[in-house]
Amino acid sequence: MKRRTLLTGLVASPLVGFMPAVTAGEQAVLVARLVNTPREQLTGWVVEEIKSGRLRKPALIKALLAAGVSHIEPRPVGFKYHAVLMVDAARRLSIQGEGVASWIPLLWNVDYFKHSQARNRNLSGWVLGATQEGLPPLSEAATLYQQGMKERIWLQADRAITRLARSGSMHQVFALMLAWAVRDFHSIGHKAILLAGVCRSLEYSGWRDSEMILRGVTYALLADGNLSADTQNNWWEQDYPANLKLARDIPDHSFRPGADSSGTRALLGSLRADGVELNRQRVIERLNRGMPLQALWDAVFLAAADSVMNRPTIPMLHTVTVTHALYSLWQRAADPVLRRVIPLQAVSYVVQMKQQRGEGGWNGLDILDFSAEPSTERSTLPLIEKIGESLGYAPQDARLLLQSYPMEAWPQLKQQLNRWLLYKSNKAHDFKYGAAVLETVGWLSPEWRVPYLAAASRLLMGLNMPDSVEGQKIEQWLGSAFG
Repeated sequence: MKRRTLLTGLVASPLVGFMPAVTAGEQAVLVARLVNTPREQLTGWVVEEIKSGRLRKPALIKALLAAGVSHIEPRPVGFKYHAVLMVDAARRLSIQGEGVASWIPLLWNVDYFKHSQARNRNLSGWVLGATQEGLPPLSEAATLYQQGMKERIWLQADRAITRLARSGSMHQVFALMLAWAVRDFHSIGHKAILLAGVCRSLEYSGWRDSEMILRGVTYALLADGNLSADTQNNWWEQDYPANLKLARDIPDHSFRPGADSSGTRALLGSLRADGVELNRQRVIERLNRGMPLQALWDAVFLAAADSVMNRPTIPMLHTVTVTHALYSLWQRAADPVLRRVIPLQAVSYVVQMKQQRGEGGWNGLDILDFSAEPSTERSTLPLIEKIGESLGYAPQDARLLLQSYPMEAWPQLKQQLNRWLLYKSNKAHDFKYGAAVLETVGWLSPEWRVPYLAAASRLLMGLNMPDSVEGQKIEQWLGSAFG
């Protein structure tokens, strides 16, 4: 990215205007193109479709999901499956971007899908089978889906979700899948990321004609086992029964709005130092004494960012991406039991990840040391440039600079952080993590936004990091199409 573009955006894309949605047939053709076009030809074809105005973001996002879930085996729900898991992060960064730069994460995702498709072909050759015959009546489909998932009968669950995709309600489908996405931490929590991302992408692109996507998600939610590095016996599925039992002790008044600074601080200290059982009990006690659930989420988000700052590894960054996904699912949940159990699952997750993923040491830093100390400088532009120069190279400098950034000007900093993520991200985790951090800042109570961002900045993209191939070529590819 040229230095002159540091704080300036390109002209907004005219191709994201008000055009009619593609038909089911057109969508199927687009999916087939993604699946069947050789990798070395696909990006060029997509670029030409964008320039001509024939391809819009909603259609491409939906096609990436459909191609991914049907041609990349989710066993486990990770590794090569990140071509699916990153789609919604790419979408969020894209719609926050400006001009041609907003297409970078989607074009990166297109190429990454082909890479992952090739890996899948070499490893197993798996593809999602054709739709089964003999679909159940709509009135029975929800019950049969739950039974099929509980008893791990794929064909039954597949027929049921196919019927629901064709005839049911998107809210009903989401509610049925939700419990299966949050009940275990298979492959360090990717099921929650998967459902949250698919749900939000379809909210954007449209739930209509999403049969293949919902079938693929159902197959992924049935994945079991875990990575060989998880040496403790099935830790990823032990917490849900206990949390489900405790959920009934969360009172209605916990759902009231508002923060609780002392409650958040106390829970943060416990999350950092103690085990799952003790943390569960402390959460229930504080909620019954009047602490709102927002204070609990604040503590969970802070504990996640603290973990990344102190152990900046790929496994540990999932504390940020999974808690983000769980909160996103919680926002959309209607079932009163799941509204109570999801926050408890988030508590379990951040504690379990610190205990189970001990590789890499601990830096001995405290997130509370990075509370806001706003600068008196009138202009934020020099400070943003200094932040950009430190990200990726001088993490302590970045944290101290972010401490001094005035959060009333957060939109300006967010836009620039988003821009660096667009140009610099070169791994699926770069997109997933960065998009999660930028959105989570707005979900926190104001007091905690600066320390969270300062701690989480350890793995964000900065000004002097190299551009991705897509970042280097985007203006060459699309510049003429946008004036």
